[in-house]
Amino acid sequence: MYSMVQAGSMGLPFIAVRGLLGSDLLKQRQDLMVVNNPFNPGEQVVVAQPIRPDLAIFHALKADRLGNSVTSGFRDDLMMARAARRVIITAEEVVDHELTLQDAGGNTFLPAIDVDGVVHIPFGAHPCSCGVLYLVDEAHVREYLHAAREEKTFKEYLKQYVYCVSSPQEYRKRVGRA
Repeated sequence: MYSMVQAGSMGLPFIAVRGLLGSDLLKQRQDLMVVNNPFNPGEQVVVAQPIRPDLAIFHALKADRLGNSVTSGFRDDLMMARAARRVIITAEEVVDHELTLQDAGGNTFLPAIDVDGVVHIPFGAHPCSCGVLYLVDEAHVREYLHAAREEKTFKEYLKQYVYCVSSPQEYRKRVGRA
């Protein structure tokens, strides 16, 4: 999968991947195929289609109005952003000055050229973590997992935390983080 996203980020028509020859994945996945290596005739390699998501959404520690943003940790967000056709940033904080690579520190910098829109949503990563700003809400994750087991309870969960929530403040109140 990583190689397939990487191929998408580079605009490649396919990418050669190692380690899949002889695996059952080749019988199940139509996005993988075995071909002859053009540089070493007689050797077979697996090639994979690129992954190009229609949309990627990242939650950032901070972003500027142009789209430059800093996501927590050192991750492959830039590669995923470049693979996606559209990128939206939700951010804990939207600053008035232009962010640069130096603002990232030990985090990941996404340049504005790879971003289509920025939305200010404090606490927007909940119930997951957002760097050192807040940790995973394990109790809420358990509530979600329990609700997701059955369609009826999942619909109730969505009603309580998604469909009937009028503002980010109301959401924080419902999850006990007002």
